Amino acid sequence: MDKAHTFIDNFNDNDRDSARWAGFGQNLIERQEINQRLELRPLPNRSSANYVGYYSKNLYDLTDSSVTLEVVQVLNQVPGTDTFLGAGPDDSNRVMIVVNTGLIRAGYWLTGAFTTLTTCPYEPVAHRWWRLRESRGTTWWEVSADGERWTVLFSRANPLSLASCVLTIGAGTYQPVVNPGFAIFDSFNSPSAGLSRRVEERRLSALGTRDKASRLAASRSHPEHANNNDETNYPDRPFVGNYSKSLKHNEFGDPDPYSYGTLLRALQSEDPGDFEEIILAPPPATGQGPLKLTNPQAGFAFELAGPDTQAVTMPPAPRFDSEQTAAEMGELYWMALARDVSFSNYATQATQTDTTIERAIRSLNTEFPQFGGTVPVTAQNLFRGIYPGEQVGPYVSQFLWKGNVDPRKPDTQGRDALEGYITYGTQIIDQRQLTVRGVPDVGLNADYLTHFPDWLEVQNGRDDRGRDQFDTTRRRFIRNLRDGANYVHFDQVVNAFYNAAFYLLSEPRGDQNLGTTPGTGRPQADMEFSFNAGNPYDPPDTEGDARKQVGFTTFGPVHLLQALIEVAGRAGRAVWWQKWGVHRRLRPEEYGGRVHNHVTGRRSYPLSSVITTALSSTGLLGASLRARYTPAPVSYLLPQAYSEGAPTHPAYGAGHATISGACATLLKAFFNENARIENPVVSNADGTALELYTGADATRLTVGGELNKLAGNISLFRNAAGVHWRSDYTDSLPLGEKVAIGLLQEMSLTFNEEDAFFQFTRFDGITIRIHKGVVKPVSAG
Repeated sequence: MDKAHTFIDNFNDNDRDSARWAGFGQNLIERQEINQRLELRPLPNRSSANYVGYYSKNLYDLTDSSVTLEVVQVLNQVPGTDTFLGAGPDDSNRVMIVVNTGLIRAGYWLTGAFTTLTTCPYEPVAHRWWRLRESRGTTWWEVSADGERWTVLFSRANPLSLASCVLTIGAGTYQPVVNPGFAIFDSFNSPSAGLSRRVEERRLSALGTRDKASRLAASRSHPEHANNNDETNYPDRPFVGNYSKSLKHNEFGDPDPYSYGTLLRALQSEDPGDFEEIILAPPPATGQGPLKLTNPQAGFAFELAGPDTQAVTMPPAPRFDSEQTAAEMGELYWMALARDVSFSNYATQATQTDTTIERAIRSLNTEFPQFGGTVPVTAQNLFRGIYPGEQVGPYVSQFLWKGNVDPRKPDTQGRDALEGYITYGTQIIDQRQLTVRGVPDVGLNADYLTHFPDWLEVQNGRDDRGRDQFDTTRRRFIRNLRDGANYVHFDQVVNAFYNAAFYLLSEPRGDQNLGTTPGTGRPQADMEFSFNAGNPYDPPDTEGDARKQVGFTTFGPVHLLQALIEVAGRAGRAVWWQKWGVHRRLRPEEYGGRVHNHVTGRRSYPLSSVITTALSSTGLLGASLRARYTPAPVSYLLPQAYSEGAPTHPAYGAGHATISGACATLLKAFFNENARIENPVVSNADGTALELYTGADATRLTVGGELNKLAGNISLFRNAAGVHWRSDYTDSLPLGEKVAIGLLQEMSLTFNEEDAFFQFTRFDGITIRIHKGVVKPVSAG
């Protein structure tokens, strides 16, 4: 029998070695050997065991031998996920290295019972390599950063016979998980091939550019960037799974390969001149255009602070033909159908048979359970995000509704929180907005691009901006998805977080609600919301607090506001590299064109049956769309909230979501995220007034939770407009967070206040502290 270390596979041929490996788990879309590595993507929200990976077809002798595995990425560290390497006679008897809930574990299965020998916090860099080794009757569980110098996790006398072993690598979930994430394995029993020449050149260029600015940033390892290969997955329908708006298209709206090729040439050459040679669609017969592509060179810019633009990455987006993409599209159709339903009516409609909300909940639970949100879907979590705090309290963040208290001001002009005015120095920001008219006001004309000729013209770059139908009767608080979509149509993303910053900086101590009942503090002087414990100047009267100084340009308002706009730009450039340089994912609007052509029989595409079945004669979604257009011809195009549809850049990652993730992280790093939001408010059904929120969870709203919710709102309101996917939100908030953490890490090296630190809870629920350039998790105890 061969020794275990003789079984070698570097996965570089992008094809499973079927003579030696057998696959287990789901279909090939979720288990792929591509990008010269093994990529595993367990489906979300599976109630039963949901594992995917490889096991050796032959038995191997592990005695006086070893198995090593390069682990590029593990699944998201949320309860219910496992990423593992194992060896043993069978599934019930094997030694294993497993990562779950933020810990790397050494252990073994014996007659179906698992024993954990030791655990320690999982560190992706330090634990990139895993090894199971047997020598002279002792089993060793080991890890390494480079595959050469090994650290022992644990060793003990062999707990079971290792003379005849199946070798197993895999990842999966053992309970429903909303977002399991993505696991990547490479170099099984073989040395690492190292970074590609292109990535290595980029890393060295960044090192040279940033050497004087920051050695910390220059020393960061640059990841490989990989997409889902949709550009080559469908040779008979080239590029139908990729973004192509403003490029040339055929009569079905499919991209013209030559036009698309000129885009690829420019992105690959990085030559500014090639970007001016991209072939766009010819000018439309009516209207202006074609619209120019939005900033495809942004991702080539270098950064002088925080991570380099290409030093952070995202997992490949779900494939065009995947069940997850189809399920995400199902949610987008329901968001479009529910645009004009007030959030305050969700609970009532959910209990009434055959209302839009009741049908949406039923459909997401039965037709589209893999859409990427929390299941089972309820009125409380419908269309909401998945990160801490997003499903607590009202749908809309308090930072998009609530105003500051100032008893000095006249009634109706900012005296109390229900009036919805944020204090901006001597000015005020009104949380109401000039919104747009909905279907109840103007009928189906409130939505756009539902007629194929218009849709095709816009794909070819026709400029339909400026056709918005504003509601001029009065300004309103955000009350429904259409209002939210309108908010993120004209914003610059960072303004919502500037508003949150000014609200938190300006609120006096008191009850956060009624100016007619003065609190204990002076507006803009005595802060209700303190900075977090690492701030050397605040909160007052704490250990280490400065007695004779206050913060201003460090650890004060100027520092905070400067960092917000700085991180917004850096996060934006990082995601622009992902959009143009890596993924080039099509917009939902484009996928809707494929769906429409397919369902109406004009042209066929490799669509998942999840979406086509739901649009059939017996499908809930199909019935609702057909009812919407009765008696007019039925359109299966995704109704857009914006007259021009999506902007002229690819979907994944999302700019709004990435910048929101970065800005929310900055605010959590400055303020005490555990402080309560007292007396929360909610908009009435028509958006004309705020009312006190009296739900059972009214006392559970916190600064950190509402900042997460704000990031989710700004992201998912773009989905409500029809221009983004749910996974654009899910994977982009953490991308922005990575940029913010890197910026804070470098910033923490610069302070004269030597004991100062930043501390906050990441989107994955893990609390970290950043001090003197070091990022460490904080123990719960």
